[in-house]
Amino acid sequence: MSTQEKIRQIRQELNGFFIERDEEIDCLLTAVLSRHHVLLLGPPGTAKSLACRAIASHITGCVYFERLLTKFTTPEEVFGVYDLKKLTNGVYERITTNKLPEAHIAFLDEIFKSSSAILNSLLTIINEGIFYNDGAPQDVPLISLVTASNELPDEDEGLEAMYDRLLIRKTVEYIKDARNLKKLLTTSNEYVPNTTIGLDELNKAITEAQSVKVPESVINSMIEVKYELEKEGVRISDRRFKQSLDAVKAYAYLNGRIEAVDDDIAILQYIYWTDPEEIPVVKSTVLKVANPYAQKAEEILGILNDFEEEAKKYETISQQSVEIFQKIYKIIKQLDLLIAQAKNAGKNVEPLKKVRGRAMAIYNRMKKEMLLMEEDVDEDTSEKEVES
Repeated sequence: MSTQEKIRQIRQELNGFFIERDEEIDCLLTAVLSRHHVLLLGPPGTAKSLACRAIASHITGCVYFERLLTKFTTPEEVFGVYDLKKLTNGVYERITTNKLPEAHIAFLDEIFKSSSAILNSLLTIINEGIFYNDGAPQDVPLISLVTASNELPDEDEGLEAMYDRLLIRKTVEYIKDARNLKKLLTTSNEYVPNTTIGLDELNKAITEAQSVKVPESVINSMIEVKYELEKEGVRISDRRFKQSLDAVKAYAYLNGRIEAVDDDIAILQYIYWTDPEEIPVVKSTVLKVANPYAQKAEEILGILNDFEEEAKKYETISQQSVEIFQKIYKIIKQLDLLIAQAKNAGKNVEPLKKVRGRAMAIYNRMKKEMLLMEEDVDEDTSEKEVES
């Protein structure tokens, strides 16, 4: 099995365990393959730290570091305590064993609540790959720093520099699908990796990922996205735009390619926003250029969510509930047609399949709860087999 195939197998294993976290897993793996850093923005209890630990568990020899930060967290907790023997001689050298300066993968929760002393050292590590230990530069093997927060910092808190260095940003929400909530109750709390790679293999994968060819057509698509977002008032710095190419290459590699295609710029939806309020326009603009079928999938998902909320109002059969049921059936038929069109166009059909699965779940639940039907319709059932 090639290194690229191993990475894709690891992705599959992670997606098989983590529920409704496909996008988060892709963001984390893309960050590792591009040697960039991540912000996971969302409430506690959404498996942010568990996902990070799970990825690290696939890497044999990986030093993993994790810490919950507060305003009372001391630099010693993150970077190590001072060597007392050397301290008596006036040498302020930290013992960094098992601390962040020796980590390959690190997870820092509540990153924006940490002290300036910690953040300043983190910035040096992120920017230069160096930790200054009593003034002496110490190389840091850090591949990717994953950070998490419940909220973004205020503009007057002086945390813009740290926030800007977190290239990939992903909002994380609680599980929504009722099927997946049931699955969650029977899922193990412990993640056990099957496929593993060594650090040498990982470094090889990183080198291969950054060697992915990006044709001029894909570069032009990236520029088109940037210009379209600027028309919407979304500003992208030159540094962020340049670094986003690393992510596109890594995402293409993760998708099994040695040359990027427009589909691979979909990763930009997690890079080009600054304020969460910009997420809808950034996602729509990126997907419109990357894969119009993925954009259509997002639109249909929004409609399905509205139908699902509306359907919850009716506990028995009514004219309104039957109309919703029929509309969902029509959406399934529409998705089948779009999937066929996307395949013919050589586009990624997974976004459409994911939305179709969601539509089938709502459809089946309505059959059980309101139409007293006992058998589920399989997610992969063709449109001809879906009963109206």
